[in-house]
Amino acid sequence: METIRLYKFKDSISRKMQFLNKESNLDDLDESMQTKFLDVEIVTEYVINISNDFIYENVSYKELIQLCSSAKETIEHYFVKTNNDFDLI
Repeated sequence: METIRLYKFKDSISRKMQFLNKESNLDDLDESMQTKFLDVEIVTEYVINISNDFIYENVSYKELIQLCSSAKETIEHYFVKTNNDFDLI
């Protein structure tokens, strides 16, 4: 067995974090005022145990969704969307 990480952004699942700008990553979403006025995108990271013969390219989207639902750990990453061609943070 080995552990992989898959990232879900909107309707896509990939093995690498999406192209979102790290500088716009929000560390603390507890402050309600901060999130009310920001347009936020969420990338969900899934930590999954798979067999050694797993080949990502041979797995359908539906199977990837099933794998994600069995993840041993889930992490959400929040990113501020660009507003008027400028990052808000």
